[in-house]
Amino acid sequence: MRIQNFMLDNLGVKLSPIKIVMVNSRLIKRLKASGIYNFTDYLNYALSPEGKRSGELQCMIDELTTHKTEFFREPEHFDFLQKTVLPEFTARGERNFKIWSAGCSSGEEAYTMAMVLNEYKIQNMPFDYTIYASDVSNAVVVKAVRAIYKEETAKDVDKNLLKKYFLISKDDAERKVRISKDLRDKINFSLLNLVDEYPFQNESFDVIFCRNTLIYFEDSSKRQVVEKLIKKIKPGGYLYVGLSETITQYSSSIKQVSPSVYKKIDRSNG
Repeated sequence: MRIQNFMLDNLGVKLSPIKIVMVNSRLIKRLKASGIYNFTDYLNYALSPEGKRSGELQCMIDELTTHKTEFFREPEHFDFLQKTVLPEFTARGERNFKIWSAGCSSGEEAYTMAMVLNEYKIQNMPFDYTIYASDVSNAVVVKAVRAIYKEETAKDVDKNLLKKYFLISKDDAERKVRISKDLRDKINFSLLNLVDEYPFQNESFDVIFCRNTLIYFEDSSKRQVVEKLIKKIKPGGYLYVGLSETITQYSSSIKQVSPSVYKKIDRSNG
């Protein structure tokens, strides 16, 4: 099937037969929007140079990639960041902490990082931080930059953090919240396919989150992505994956130190 080949060759994602029904249902709305009435003609158009120029190819990718996320998802990961990783970082006398949300979806993970890091900064000056966040879907990156969410998505956020970092809509009918400008300004969002080259120097990140993203890759693509991510992490830095994922089999350069948290081995220390 052409769509399966496209996903595998361009995104590293292997569609199982059971997901074909999902693919068809998601693409039907694109057929209607483009005025095309069968899948063959639609794919011919979306995958053509004209489809790329018009943005239809990106619209198709947006429909086919999954974007389930929430604030403080898998909270034990943020506890480990706050209680172990950050004190370790400042104990070395370092100041500018660099972290990347790889596969950031609509931004909740990156903004959760920002809340945790900003709270730490308040107590540990002159500590500062830089957050990079990327996703393959243009639609969710645009949503992440806007940082406007349904109020219910923030229901598990601590009330003090909610008051400090969220703007509540005055329109009771809307029930929306927006992340404060101070946090929005701390995050650099970009469009990035994890199977492509990364615009970052090797050994430049203290921590990379790539959670609940690798599960969509077929095995050889997953290995390549893990290897590339590890190269971008400083010796002694950390790679987070989803709680249902394991990556020890893909590299001898990391060791598991907490559930789904891996530390890059510092060879310079023996």
